[in-house]
Amino acid sequence: MIYDVVDRETISDVSDAIGFTSNKLVARNSYAIIQAVDGDIRFTLDGTTPTASLGLRLTEDSSVEVWGQASMKAFKCIDDGGTADLEVIYMGRAAA
Repeated sequence: MIYDVVDRETISDVSDAIGFTSNKLVARNSYAIIQAVDGDIRFTLDGTTPTASLGLRLTEDSSVEVWGQASMKAFKCIDDGGTADLEVIYMGRAAA
């Protein structure tokens, strides 16, 4: 299957735990590529709230893919002590 860029967003305030913007999670999205910019973040994929000591760590300028609607809807992230932003690209099926 070939995936296209469906949408994108910048999440610039991750001082409190936050997820993807809900209207970005359309049915045809298969996964999101995320990159931590200007700092590290911590994130979870099961709906729990990440903290400075809980969650997977994504270091500045690193990226990871979040696959599947359930994981994208449950995704939450928080700044890991700096001023991080999160760049997100949503990938999905080509529009008919």
